[in-house]
This record gives sequence, C-alpha cells and structure tokens, in this order.
Amino acid sequence: MSPDIKDYETLAAGYDQERYVREADRLNEGFRRRTLERLLPRRADRALDVACGTGRGVAVLGERSRLVVGVDGTLEMLRQARAKTPGMAAFYCRANGAQLPFPNDTFDLIACLNFLHLFPEKSEKLAFVLEAARVLRSGGTAVFEFDNALHGLVLGAFRKYLGKDIGYDWPWMVHSCFPAGTFRSVRVLGANIPFIWRIQPLRVLESAALVFPFKYLANRLFVGAVRR
Repeated sequence: MSPDIKDYETLAAGYDQERYVREADRLNEGFRRRTLERLLPRRADRALDVACGTGRGVAVLGERSRLVVGVDGTLEMLRQARAKTPGMAAFYCRANGAQLPFPNDTFDLIACLNFLHLFPEKSEKLAFVLEAARVLRSGGTAVFEFDNALHGLVLGAFRKYLGKDIGYDWPWMVHSCFPAGTFRSVRVLGANIPFIWRIQPLRVLESAALVFPFKYLANRLFVGAVRR
C-alpha cells in the first residue's frame, strides 16, 4: 500500500527548509510538538517512528527512548534523517509502513506524524494503525496525527471535498481507527486552531486546542492510545 504522492526523493534535501524555517511554520511546529509531548510516555525502551521523513519525529522520540527506529519508504529521506541524528541510538529502515518488517510486540512506543493525510480512505488509515498495533507491546503507547475535517467548523470540509487535501478526516472517523478490542485509554488532543495561532495577541488561546470541545476545531488531531 502506498499513496500517489510527490517525488520525495527529489524533495528530501530541501524538505525542512520549505516547511519549517518561516516564523509561522516554527509556531505551527511548536504547538504541534507541545501537543505531541503531552501524549508521549515519559520513558520508553524501544520506539518506532513510522514514515519518519527527515527525522524530526525521531529526534523527539529519542529524548524519551533508549533506542529509536525510523521507517520510511524514501531512501533520501532516510539519509536526511540519519544526518540529523548523529550520536543518537537511532537506526533507519526503508520499508512500507503498512507492512512493517518487525515481529509482534517489538516496541514500547510508536509514532506516526504528518503522514496519514496522504491517504483518502479510512480503511487505508486503519490498516496503518492496526499494523502499528501489531508491533506494539501490550501496554505500549501509539501516537498518530490526523488532519481534522472539522477544523474551523467548515474549513477542513471545504478542503476535503472541494480542494486537493483529500486526507482530512472527521473526528468520529479518527476515533473509529482505534477499535476498543485493540486499544484502551484513547486520548485525543488538538493543535493549531485556525487563525488563533497566527495572531500574536491570541496565541495564548491556542491552549484551548487541548480541551473539549475546542480541540475539535483544531487543524490537527493527535491520538494517543494504549495497546491492550
């Protein structure tokens, strides 16, 4: 299973510079990281970053885990990630995130960030979540990031149905990707409420993305779920 996406082999070298250097991008990333860190356990022995890209998530997981493995389907992305994480106990593997080359119950912590929006169907996203659950030990934590179709009440819906952002999901669809028979303690937090995080006097209100019901107006939804 693989999305019909851009040529990331070509984009890899300038990927971070295109997305993370402007002030708005840095703010966006900062709010996303704050939300992510609230869902991660304090410590983990072995962690996996599915679709690790240039290694930004690997670096975050490395702050909490003794060993981190990054998986991506693009070789040049993996080269960028390896160059970004010198001195870390980080290992990289080129593989399909829907068919992970690891035995059952291998990892204590799994993250999949800024990736599932590439897939238009809920069934595809569910396949990635369940494959991650297979290699996650009982009691381990999985954190997945989704683009929220409800953000700003209608903005995501317009982008989903009238634009090119096919991978937006309604909150109830996001919840349904974490079946009760597989996961427990499912927790959802938001990041980047439209307009607020872009306007300096209003940025303090971004904390509302962590609570109900405002989290469901956020651009991104982060799900933290514990494996049964």
